[in-house]
Amino acid sequence: MRLNISVILFVIATSILFYSCNNKILPLKEQNLQPSEQRPNQTQELPQEIEGMRLIPGGLFTMGSRYKADEQPMHTVYIKPFYLDKFEVTVDEFRKFCVETGHKMPVQPYWNKDDHPVVNVSWYDAMAYAKWAGKRLPTEAEWEYAAKGGKSAAQYALITSHAYVKSHGNVADYSLLNKDARRIVESGYDDGFPFTSPVGYFPPNIFGIYDMEGNVLEWCSDWYDAHYYAHSEAQNPKGPTKGAYKVIRGGSWNRSGQYLRPTYRTWYPPQCTFEFLGFRCAIDASKGLDRLKHQPLLSGNK
Repeated sequence: MRLNISVILFVIATSILFYSCNNKILPLKEQNLQPSEQRPNQTQELPQEIEGMRLIPGGLFTMGSRYKADEQPMHTVYIKPFYLDKFEVTVDEFRKFCVETGHKMPVQPYWNKDDHPVVNVSWYDAMAYAKWAGKRLPTEAEWEYAAKGGKSAAQYALITSHAYVKSHGNVADYSLLNKDARRIVESGYDDGFPFTSPVGYFPPNIFGIYDMEGNVLEWCSDWYDAHYYAHSEAQNPKGPTKGAYKVIRGGSWNRSGQYLRPTYRTWYPPQCTFEFLGFRCAIDASKGLDRLKHQPLLSGNK
């Protein structure tokens, strides 16, 4: 029995359309995509730097590691392009915010200078500053993606002048041991700063971001959940909707060893403050472009 040719064409067209649509709505983790594959270039028209913030291009990467239970399961995440502060927010920058808004300036240790990262700031302090500056805190997925240089390895992606130089940035080292003999430090390593260092003193990573491996720990926007990775969103995850603790990422001047990897997760109540805890800000790529279009900049913008 011969079928009408129009019926055949209709069946073929319908099948193609169904396949195409079905393939588009599959979650990333169900698509046949590798972490090393990047989405089509969405950053060609975006400036590489805006007001002291570097463009972090969007892409896929493997988040997490096998080192700790709360870093598992390793899972593929897509991060859309965003801008991230090149440097941690400094004492001087935070003081300007406090002067303009009346926000209370946290007491800084005697060794923390104006060009060092501000410390003793709570998550609420960091959020208030970010809002004033027209920015936000990075999610922990964005933070890890930036720290890894967009890769899936469990190491920090640093640029060094010589391939054989192993840099940890400003971490627990012999200079700290000279101040506090009880500290556990990196063997054979001396960065010259027992406490915080000026921001940007050590080499940046391949995205041009400084001090992600050391200096101070950094607040992220997410609530902490040890089991969140098991049901995390595949695209731009923002963490649980509620919790008791906020995620903190990075290394610091008082940490060494197992802490020196970009996948390490820790947490504190949002009201907590410490001499080794600071932050940096982020902004969506689209909002970054809006900032360029609307000049002059707001007084809070850097």
